[in-house]
Amino acid sequence: MKRANRVIKVLSIFFFAIVMALVLIHNANASSKFTKETGKKCADCHSKIPKKGEADLYLTELGKKFKENGNKMPEEKK
Repeated sequence: MKRANRVIKVLSIFFFAIVMALVLIHNANASSKFTKETGKKCADCHSKIPKKGEADLYLTELGKKFKENGNKMPEEKK
C-alpha cells in the first residue's frame, strides 16, 4: 500500500510539473509573438504584468489604444 501511495504521489507531481511547464511556455510564446510582430515589449502596454485570469490588465495609454483598436497596433499619426 505504501508503494502505491508513493507512485501516485510521484505521478501527481510529475503531471503537475508538466501542466505548469505548458502554461509557462504558452505565456512566453504569446509575448514573444507580440514582440516579433510589433517590436514592442510587454512594458510598453502594461505598467505591471498581469497574472493569468486577472481582470485588471494594468494598461498604459498605448495598451488602452491597442485594446480599443481590436488588439492591433494603432496607426501612428504623422
